Amino acid sequence: MRGPSTTTMATFKQSFLKNLLSSLKSSSKNKAAMSTLSERKRAIKSSADIAMATARTGIAGAARWPHAILASSSSSSSSSSSSSSSSSMPRTTFPCKMMQGKVRRRCKSIVRRRTPLMSSSSEVARRLVKKRDKVLRRMIPGGELIADEISLLHEAMDYVVHLHAQVDVLRRVSRAAVARRSSASSSSSGGLAQLKERTVQISGETENPC
Repeated sequence: MRGPSTTTMATFKQSFLKNLLSSLKSSSKNKAAMSTLSERKRAIKSSADIAMATARTGIAGAARWPHAILASSSSSSSSSSSSSSSSSMPRTTFPCKMMQGKVRRRCKSIVRRRTPLMSSSSEVARRLVKKRDKVLRRMIPGGELIADEISLLHEAMDYVVHLHAQVDVLRRVSRAAVARRSSASSSSSGGLAQLKERTVQISGETENPC
């Protein structure tokens, strides 16, 4: 599978930056809802993920992970309360040595029957591939709904490429914010305008990286 072109990634980064600045500007108006540092970090991460998914949906090419991110962000508030209540009670297991009499002997026999025998190398490799496939599906948004392995690999490649572009844009925005903070003593009135003017250069810098 061939990766996206340089022009496509430049368009994605410009759209992502525009969506991110708009989302951060709207979230900064609700400072009362973000009183702690963890809540602010969570809000910034959510804004970055939504901006990345929205920018990816505007580019040609089918991908499922942007729709999965947007769907999970809209239903995160309702699912967080139910998941916290269900995970509040841990599951307790009792080993066989804590049992007595016939119950202990029966437990040992069940454990022996469940113990797998020596597997061949092909079975071990198949289990390892299945385990890594399951881990990969958890890492990609919406990966659990992908049926075949080829589509899963294509989805993983597309997600990793755009995630790398997101990190690159966020790194350059952080540098622009540090530069703006250092020059705040000279001019404090046009702070947001200077940040926008500095971050507009990100798309041109990413096409010619150092």
